[in-house]
Amino acid sequence: MKRQPVMTCVFAAAALLLAPHAARAATILAVDVNDRQSTDSPDTAPGFSPYVLTGTSAAISAPVTQSVGGYSVTLEPFDDHVDENTVTAGVQDTTGQIDDRDRATPTNGGLLTYGQLYDDLIFAGGSTGPTGGMNLTVSGGSLLPNATYLVSIYSFDSGSNVAPLPRTANWLDGNNGDLLVATTAFDGSVLPTTDAQYKFTGIARTNAAGALVLKGRNTSPNAVAGGVSPGVFINGFEIATVPEPATLASALGAAVCLLAVRRDSNRR
Repeated sequence: MKRQPVMTCVFAAAALLLAPHAARAATILAVDVNDRQSTDSPDTAPGFSPYVLTGTSAAISAPVTQSVGGYSVTLEPFDDHVDENTVTAGVQDTTGQIDDRDRATPTNGGLLTYGQLYDDLIFAGGSTGPTGGMNLTVSGGSLLPNATYLVSIYSFDSGSNVAPLPRTANWLDGNNGDLLVATTAFDGSVLPTTDAQYKFTGIARTNAAGALVLKGRNTSPNAVAGGVSPGVFINGFEIATVPEPATLASALGAAVCLLAVRRDSNRR
């Protein structure tokens, strides 16, 4: 018997099985959103870089751009120009606002090491309207034009713990026909116990200038009284390269090899 072809196929098949595990997503940017009035020290989760809104404490109605590790990061409110209160008309803020908060919880313990990530946040206030929210734009650094990346949004607020729950939002790819990237959902009364509990990941594409444009849009139902319940929250985000799939050559090589062995066996 000729064992060489068989062993070659075994090695090819093993390589095919192991290939997906060898390719891992590489994080190129990790940002922790911090509250402007936070007194926590440190205030940023390990492995993350901080982003802070401008000003002292007032809500923000204009884009805020910060340089973070060689990247340009912009957060801005998006106003849908729809009255945000279905009971008391005429209170629509036509500019919309985003704001930040610092909570006392969660804190690190057990498997949770991202307490400083989850305890502060930026959110789109009710003034943005029932389907409004915020836009996140990232450019520069190692981002390439017309390329796909894994984008993860951390979204949680322990202060959002009254009905309606969960607080939900859709994050859309502004460069790709507003296709859904990820849907965030949380109940503020359920504190995270692991780092990835409120991490929501999807794929987004850069534009010709190499910028990612993510649109967070509120999908939380209104409160019983008719007022908007904010659903667009961001504690931080990560951008990573998309792992390479198992190579087609490995797959074809293994298949052809096994077919050849089978034919050789049939001739005997």
